[in-house]
Amino acid sequence: MKKTHTPVCYHCGLTTDAHPITGQDGKFFCCQGCLGAFRLIHGFGLSSYYDLRSQGIMGMVVDPEKEKEIIAYDDPEFQKERVRNLPGGIKEAYLLLDGIHCAACVWLNEQILRRVPGVVDAQVNFANFRAIVRWDPEQTSLSQLILALGRVGYKAYPYDQAKVEQVNRNRDRALLGRLGVAAFGAANIMFIAVALYSGTFQGMEPSYRSFFHWVSLIVAIPVFFYSGSLFFQGAWRGLRAGHLTMDFSISLGASVTFTASVVATILGSDKVYFDSVTVFIFVLLLGRYLESIARSKAAGAAERLIGFQPDTAQVIRDGQEQKIILSEVRVDDEVVVRPGERIAVDGWVIQGQTTVDESMLTGETIPVVKYPGSTVAGGTINVDGAIHLRVRRIGAQTTMARIIAAVVDAQGSRHVIHTLADQIAGWFVAIVTTLAGITFILWWHWDPSQALENAVSLLIITCPCALGLATPAAMLVACGVATRKGILIREPDSLERLIKVRQVVLDKTGVVTEGKPKVTQYAPNPTGNVDKRQLLTKAAAVERYSEHPLGRAVVRAFEEENWGELPEATRVKNKPGLGLTAWIDGHEIRVGRIEFVLGDNPDPAFQSPVLQTQQPTTWIACAEDKHFLGWLGLEDCIKSDAKKTVQFLKEKGMTVTLLSGDQQAAVTWTATHIGAHAAIGGVLPETKSHVIATMQADGTRVVMVGDGINDAPALALADVGIAVASASDLSVQSSDMIVLNPGLTPVAFIFSLAWATMRVRRGNLLFSLCYNTLTIPLAIAGLVSPIVAAIAMPLSSLVVVANALRLQKMVTTTP
Repeated sequence: MKKTHTPVCYHCGLTTDAHPITGQDGKFFCCQGCLGAFRLIHGFGLSSYYDLRSQGIMGMVVDPEKEKEIIAYDDPEFQKERVRNLPGGIKEAYLLLDGIHCAACVWLNEQILRRVPGVVDAQVNFANFRAIVRWDPEQTSLSQLILALGRVGYKAYPYDQAKVEQVNRNRDRALLGRLGVAAFGAANIMFIAVALYSGTFQGMEPSYRSFFHWVSLIVAIPVFFYSGSLFFQGAWRGLRAGHLTMDFSISLGASVTFTASVVATILGSDKVYFDSVTVFIFVLLLGRYLESIARSKAAGAAERLIGFQPDTAQVIRDGQEQKIILSEVRVDDEVVVRPGERIAVDGWVIQGQTTVDESMLTGETIPVVKYPGSTVAGGTINVDGAIHLRVRRIGAQTTMARIIAAVVDAQGSRHVIHTLADQIAGWFVAIVTTLAGITFILWWHWDPSQALENAVSLLIITCPCALGLATPAAMLVACGVATRKGILIREPDSLERLIKVRQVVLDKTGVVTEGKPKVTQYAPNPTGNVDKRQLLTKAAAVERYSEHPLGRAVVRAFEEENWGELPEATRVKNKPGLGLTAWIDGHEIRVGRIEFVLGDNPDPAFQSPVLQTQQPTTWIACAEDKHFLGWLGLEDCIKSDAKKTVQFLKEKGMTVTLLSGDQQAAVTWTATHIGAHAAIGGVLPETKSHVIATMQADGTRVVMVGDGINDAPALALADVGIAVASASDLSVQSSDMIVLNPGLTPVAFIFSLAWATMRVRRGNLLFSLCYNTLTIPLAIAGLVSPIVAAIAMPLSSLVVVANALRLQKMVTTTP
């Protein structure tokens, strides 16, 4: 049976009841809103729908050539790498959106996409301007989704990292241009305003006053029409979707004030407010520019992962080794990986022995021994031995691809938190606009000369500058305070989420521990007349030729003792996965695994340190001419402030869980030592994100503190993700906050800062609402002149900013 399609408005792209209209270029469907607008402007000489569309009156008209380019997005070859096929025949794609600058834009884009017939779901992430859209290909297509957004004024592209950087650069450049014009205009008009205000009280020749007014008008024109166009465009988009936004209120107040000032200048009146208009636009543009710069610096976490995937692989085919691009590698191919190279595919070792750095997967810094039969994952690093692999998984099935998908899905699932100001803006604007109209009508009957003045006074004094700054001011100051403490807040909204958190998840390696091994214990052979100095000196003399993290730790331990120079070692040989052998003064020194040092059947007595210790310690043995010299114990030491920080979080009612890819016994010991409530070990990247999702299942808000690539999906999925100083680049890009200073004390500081910031924000919102509640009746009654209104409006903003600055002294509670 043939499917029926819901009619779609040609101009705005939204679904609507059937309203067929016939124009010069064919038959169209139109919604009631566009039809009403058409009838409203019919008297302007637009006699057909063709005129309406060609003049660009309703929405943005997509250029025919551009439309052909967008339709090409439906090509199956183009979609092969950009569109995913989901169960049930549903398709999914990520879109990059250009033109988003506030939470209202996010809401509009989601509504526009969801109202396109065939769209199953659409979510827009304000953090990276990315939309994830799922649709039924039987009812709509990728090109139709992009065109629907384009007709309302937003540009959308299939997600591509190069396009992201280009769009960010263009957006920031355009915003900086608007900001520069506004700054120039506001500064010069304020100088003129000082003279005009002085003349109001001390007297000024009318000719001079008129001259200053005209100069102010000339300077204000580019500020209003060019710098302010950002708000006018946002207001128009909101109106197209039937939603009153803060941009509408800003545009209305600025437009009425500017228009009244122009009329006053032409008529020779003293009542002009060009200074208020230009300063108002400049302050709001400055806030948006700072926010845009902060966001543009944060590249997508999934794109960062691509750098860990080699572009080529060395494959054995027809008995010959050849380099091919990664996309041409097939399952069961034989791949060669040399020391120091990054492994390109998932597979298992079929020849050779080595150690592999799997810190990107497990977070553990100690490489893992690999021998024939061992599995390896793409993206990990082959440390010290050449190996041959049999390819096990390729493409989207590899470990790296699954991590990328986990990060992308987690970021896409995070919903934007709308601030209170955004939630009430529509009602506020509607009420103020209605009251201004009523004020004008009432005063027109009572005293026509005061009608416009009082209506403008109402719009100026209730202009939602303070309301709009209430949240951004608190957030910006909080970000500044955090920066001085060595904390970078990438997502200011995360402070709001943080106060609702009740579960804190800490990664072990690099977060609770130092993240690198250190020699902490020595067990010289008591029967061999060996002391600590002899044991460490001979072990370090051999290990200085090793690139293994354990070997470097042994050398560091010797250097810290300041015992002078190490003896020269010759004939050094590396046995990947086992240890090193070298000759010193005619004696063979071996360092590494006990079976390598002493042979296949070492004396069980020499294994006693491993069995007796309760700490998670890695032991390496040392022997001279196969005579046992002793053990060196290495640990990943716990940070000095870890226990104190955990205690602080517990006192604030948090549940603290330690999460790691390390063995369960080691994780449990560390959790007990720092006082954590629970310990979960042996988890892989996918498992970590599943643990976070399980905790969130009952509505619990979760904070994840991590540092490794393996933590990236969990950091992205958590309600708040915090990356610590040693974090990998991917973890940084997946997080909401970055702690630059070592230790865990800054984590406790973040909580204190969040609580203080929310108190200040609530105070700002309360003041803003009280201010408007008090000034509205005064303005309606004609008790507030435009000059007083122009002074009171920025003063209200200054009060909000001054209250926010109190944050610099409020945050003192740290463990």
